[in-house]
Amino acid sequence: MQELEQKTYNYTVQTIGFIKSLEKELPHLVNEELRTTAGAVSLKFMDAMESIENKDFSDNIKKSFDNARRSFEILKTLNCSANKELEKQKAFLLSESHEIIEKLNFIISKLIY
Repeated sequence: MQELEQKTYNYTVQTIGFIKSLEKELPHLVNEELRTTAGAVSLKFMDAMESIENKDFSDNIKKSFDNARRSFEILKTLNCSANKELEKQKAFLLSESHEIIEKLNFIISKLIY
């Protein structure tokens, strides 16, 4: 779980860095929802890890999953082909978010409600 916590944190930081690069290079592509959802991936996962009750853990894991999935969807819609470096960063973030989604989905599948 500690590895996934680190991965969600890195994803959030890298996505925010990507958005800052977008602001400079392709400002018309900046999406505030991406900033919000990417940030919530890590925050909700950390909230889950700090949860005392199972319901809180479950709710926060699901919220982290939903935010990871939504940020993945937003990233897919961004057309950065005019800038190869941004396109490369986007591809990396898509890969990272996909891995996070899979791992969170696995955890959710093991939850007892």
